[in-house]
Amino acid sequence: MAQPELDSGYYLQHFNELLQFVSQQYQPVLTPDSQAFIDDFSALSESAQQLLVRMLNRKGQVFCDVELNYTEIGSPGPVLDELTSQGFVAPLSNSDLADFWLRLTKDTLWQLLQLAKDHLPPALWAECSALRPVKKSQTKPLLLGAALALPADWLALIDKLAQRYVVLRRQDALNYLYFLYFGRIEANLSLFTLRDLGIRQSGQFKQQFQPRFTEASQAQLAFQLAKARPAIHELGKQLKKQPEIAQTLLEAWFSQVNGWPEHTDEALQLKRSEHCYQLGKLAEQAKLPQLAIRFYQLSNGFPASERLVRLLMQQQQTDNAQALLQQLLADPSCDEEWLFAEDFYRRKFNAPKGNERRSQLSQLLHDAPEIGVDELYLGQAEQGLMAHYAAQGYRVFHSENNLWLALFGLWFWHELFEHQHSALHNPFERRPRNLTSGGFYQQFSSEIEQKLQQLTAANAASSILAAITAHYGKANNLFYWHTELAEQLMPLIQFAPQNADGSSALSPILRAMAQDFKRHCSGYPDLLLIKDQTIQFIEVKAPGDKIQRHQLARLMALQQAGFNARIEKLQWIVDPNRVYVVLDVETTGGKAGNDRVIEIGAVKVQAGEVLDTFSTLINPQRYIPSFITRLTGINNAMVANAPTFADIAAKLTEFLQGAVFVAHNAKFDYGFIRAEFNRLELPFEMPQLCTVVNMRRYYPGLQSYSLGKLCEEFDIKLTNHHRALDDATATVELLKLINARRCVTG
Repeated sequence: MAQPELDSGYYLQHFNELLQFVSQQYQPVLTPDSQAFIDDFSALSESAQQLLVRMLNRKGQVFCDVELNYTEIGSPGPVLDELTSQGFVAPLSNSDLADFWLRLTKDTLWQLLQLAKDHLPPALWAECSALRPVKKSQTKPLLLGAALALPADWLALIDKLAQRYVVLRRQDALNYLYFLYFGRIEANLSLFTLRDLGIRQSGQFKQQFQPRFTEASQAQLAFQLAKARPAIHELGKQLKKQPEIAQTLLEAWFSQVNGWPEHTDEALQLKRSEHCYQLGKLAEQAKLPQLAIRFYQLSNGFPASERLVRLLMQQQQTDNAQALLQQLLADPSCDEEWLFAEDFYRRKFNAPKGNERRSQLSQLLHDAPEIGVDELYLGQAEQGLMAHYAAQGYRVFHSENNLWLALFGLWFWHELFEHQHSALHNPFERRPRNLTSGGFYQQFSSEIEQKLQQLTAANAASSILAAITAHYGKANNLFYWHTELAEQLMPLIQFAPQNADGSSALSPILRAMAQDFKRHCSGYPDLLLIKDQTIQFIEVKAPGDKIQRHQLARLMALQQAGFNARIEKLQWIVDPNRVYVVLDVETTGGKAGNDRVIEIGAVKVQAGEVLDTFSTLINPQRYIPSFITRLTGINNAMVANAPTFADIAAKLTEFLQGAVFVAHNAKFDYGFIRAEFNRLELPFEMPQLCTVVNMRRYYPGLQSYSLGKLCEEFDIKLTNHHRALDDATATVELLKLINARRCVTG
């Protein structure tokens, strides 16, 4: 479907839409400057409005008039005069030069250097140019370095250029308006454009919106905190370049943070706390532990509490650290904080001698049961364990966080997205703003508790199916949609254990998400297993993996709720009875996305014995290039009456079922087969073994690992090289060589 065309003034329409929304929703919290911005903008001519919004939607603050020629606006000179008279733009000042140099073209930079040469005393110019020679052939960075070394009055010289430079003003007032609308300082209005082009959904949940702020002090503090976030990020980059000024800058930030007013809004308290934590980390990196401690003391909760304990220990303030740990154990802010405090306290203050170093996390992973999985799944641990349990008759899903996020989102869909008081504040928002602060539970506690009781109702599973059906595909920032969602969520509700009070084991998990979404939205186990009306959850750990504290917290919460949830470690093994399909393709070229398969040859092998073969020419439905014919011997006449890939797809799928895909340079052959299935909109996923990679691993030091050279090296018969079945048959012998070494080393 063709995209709709946008009106030439679409950008101005979008800006006016934003201003109208903010004026209607946020009148009580508008500052005098932001209200003046709206009033003065409304008083501008249409051309001035158009040019200003054009500039606002471009990068940077400094603009040259020759860059501002737009058909619908006309000559920019008079329009810039109008914008200047109203204070929206201004001539450059010294503070704008940094942005000016970045925007400058090389030609204009050369013009400025020539002007500087004409206006500086000749002796001074000669002295400077001797240190930094100036040639037109030089690159822009070299010319800029020379310019910055000159003691010139650059503002006066810029005024002598033929072109006119201006800088945007009143940006703080504009950013406040953006902030009220978006909840963040948004640089442009691209969301409106994407909406009009049909690319971005908007307003799919509701049409009436509550303002995100109702008090001026609340809105202005939130704006301060929003501006602080990028400033702290820039501070971090600056301190990497100039670590010697860390003490001065961080002390100034500490004073600024102390000047932020306290507010009862929990979301603002959380943002203030996060900023203090980030500043504490910067102080630690700068080797300023006492300053870091002061920042962490201003930051409430975890993980600042962990850093504070560790720093107190490093500074030999053991009593203070112990007291803080006891406080955290008595009143933890979250499960992760309690786990840290319990583990650290046990190891540092209560551990038997000789057992101080192994943490609870390490011990848990050490004690987890081991499951043997074929090393073909190296790098794909979850898929390996999924195959292991699927072979035992389980329905296995890679569920992880999305399972719980989808259950949470669908069960409370109305309160999250459609209720008249849900915390969506403009048509583009896809996630309630009060989730991370805990305000969602406070706002809808009675509705949430009522819905949690309904999890054990006879129609609970059908209710979740109805929610999926009603809302499927609606873009949201909580979870993603996929075709297996109903297959996972319905059994989860049906087979969830019940507590002694008759409530579902799902209730405490969803309640915790509603109360503290930020802490409880991640860390859930990798796999969901379903069999005989029971469900299990497994966190998969390959050799070398570590268990994270938030993963342990989710496992413990699931166990306490009554679920069978556990960690399983993988041990890589070689299965001697593994079935392999060694496959080779011939193609019209080397790119799977564009070229097509013209021949498939495959050999099914188990324990070194050939079980079956599969071989066919394929009509690629396109011309076979002559160089391919010279290489393979396959020409257009040979494939004219051959089946298409669609004709043999079902038979090939059956042949490959339950096997490991083996090929010499498996990425190539697997990629082509997957591309052919994708063209039919059919999924294709198999474990792979590449004989090139594994011959290099188990038989290192050979001059070449091409199929032909390996066959020569190991005396393997290869009669019709570059015909699919012959190449596949030869590759079977390489697989035997590889498995002989795998079994020994495995």
